[in-house]
Amino acid sequence: MKLYRLDGETISVGCSTCPLFQDCGGYTRRGGGWSCMDRCAACTKSCNLVCVKKPDFARALLEVGGFRHDDIPQLPAPKGPLPQYIPVVQHPIDGCVPLDWAVIPLVEIMRFDRGAYAPRAATPDELRRAFGLAPTTRLVLLGTGRDRGIETYWRHHRVSNAATALAELDLTLAIAPNYSMFLEDPRPQHLHNRKRSLLVAKSWAEAGIAVSIYPQAVSPLDWSFHESFLREHPEVVHVALEFQTGLARPERATFAFDHLSRIQDRLGRRLHLFAVGASRYREELPKRFDTWTILDSMPFMKAVKRRVAASIDRRIGWDRALGEDVADLFFHNVGRYTEWIRNG
Repeated sequence: MKLYRLDGETISVGCSTCPLFQDCGGYTRRGGGWSCMDRCAACTKSCNLVCVKKPDFARALLEVGGFRHDDIPQLPAPKGPLPQYIPVVQHPIDGCVPLDWAVIPLVEIMRFDRGAYAPRAATPDELRRAFGLAPTTRLVLLGTGRDRGIETYWRHHRVSNAATALAELDLTLAIAPNYSMFLEDPRPQHLHNRKRSLLVAKSWAEAGIAVSIYPQAVSPLDWSFHESFLREHPEVVHVALEFQTGLARPERATFAFDHLSRIQDRLGRRLHLFAVGASRYREELPKRFDTWTILDSMPFMKAVKRRVAASIDRRIGWDRALGEDVADLFFHNVGRYTEWIRNG
């Protein structure tokens, strides 16, 4: 049977002497092994993973200030109610779509321009015009995405003062990046990426942007880490998970829902989940969370491909709309799609 997480109950023998055992909690993959190093392909100069066997491990540890979360300050939360659906705008379009809310991916805002890594717009109005949105549209910055884009942000965000530049764009909320945690990677890589996501959230918060954390987890011990963080940060009630890659399979999504549900029960406070690409779970979300928001780009991409939302039933139907304006189609599609989400 293929395994999708470190969900075994027995800690590997080699973990007992590992200096990171307290931070990691142990390697618990079913099928066993001496330690998390067993499945490393090779230790070569080309390897860019964080690993205790590498000479630059200390540098990686210093880069994130250790693998714990005790250096993360209070994180401001967005104010006011949030909708159950917010559309993702995947790239700039012409027009002015009068949406109340919209999501723009981090990798679409940040780019290189004549060698400088900076937002594609310098002002809130300029950013909204670039993406075909009204000046009053409230924007969510989506930090999740493909590894290449969010890794580029990590490499350059400090020297380019990216957080301060983003704060000038009047963002209502920013969702922290989901740095990858592959099961074949050694656990120090997981711990490093877990902390990097929190550090990006910290930088945005310090710049004045309300944030949602991304509790990336492949092990029960990772969930314990995030529960500990939430317990020490009662101001944090917004969390995000992405359901298009790692949690795309229903059994994996259910596993994540179960953990978050138990965490909020033990904390004694309800969490608001930003569910990225989770329209298929629109009936499950109300059973687990009092408030939630689905984020996806379906209405946008259908509009770009000249499709219009038509019938609404268990599935939403899309008709051809050749020759129609993309902005008009997008606005119509968002309305119909939102209705479909609300109807479950």
